[in-house]
Amino acid sequence: MTTQLDKFYKFYALSKVSPKLLKNEELANLYIKPKKKKNQSNRNELKRITVSHHGLIGACHKIIALDAKKRSDAEYIAFEFRTKQISVVGIDFEIIDQIHKFPFPIQQKIVSEVHAVEERIEKGKDVPVLTSLNCYCLFFCQYLLPCQHILHNHLYGEKKLLTTNAWEQFQQMFMESGFEVYISHELVEIELPKKTEAEKAMENRRSTINELIERTRNAYWRVEEKGNAVQKSIFIETLKASLGSILNAEEQ
Repeated sequence: MTTQLDKFYKFYALSKVSPKLLKNEELANLYIKPKKKKNQSNRNELKRITVSHHGLIGACHKIIALDAKKRSDAEYIAFEFRTKQISVVGIDFEIIDQIHKFPFPIQQKIVSEVHAVEERIEKGKDVPVLTSLNCYCLFFCQYLLPCQHILHNHLYGEKKLLTTNAWEQFQQMFMESGFEVYISHELVEIELPKKTEAEKAMENRRSTINELIERTRNAYWRVEEKGNAVQKSIFIETLKASLGSILNAEEQ
């Protein structure tokens, strides 16, 4: 293999034989210029690679690559959101089958409430008495989903509230609106006809009664869930004593 040094020695020997050969452009191109062209080619290639990784073009390439990754991640998450099914044991087949029809994050929420039912049973709590699919607990008010009280009533109560039609209503709510249902739930505005002063006063009294009942119910649930038998008994007796005179007067 002929090296660049070998070419130089050959060129030097020829120049000694005839100095005119130094002026021979063809010979010079043969031994000198190919090296320059090769170096120039290397510099061009290095410049091309450098420009493609740095500067404005490099920044554009990085942005495009990052955008493609984010888009791919978003598509994967969206796919899992609608198709992934939670895997749990110890839950009634009919209930888990209905839960699987919700988006994956909603499945996780409902399953946590099913497990909360088991905790209620372990603590010896009674089956909640419900007549409709409405509950005033924090979970139901926040998510509009079957809560531990509704599920407890459905699993162990006399009346099965979570019928197939009821499940479909919960599922349809998310199929149509997604998580926007929470926004619309909070921003619903209803136009009411103007009320007289007497009607306003009656409405205020009704609101006050509802507030007192709600506060009493919340206080009871706190004692029911965290208190012992003595505290529960004291709460009930105190409530009876407080309301006794009012209820007795109403009955008379």
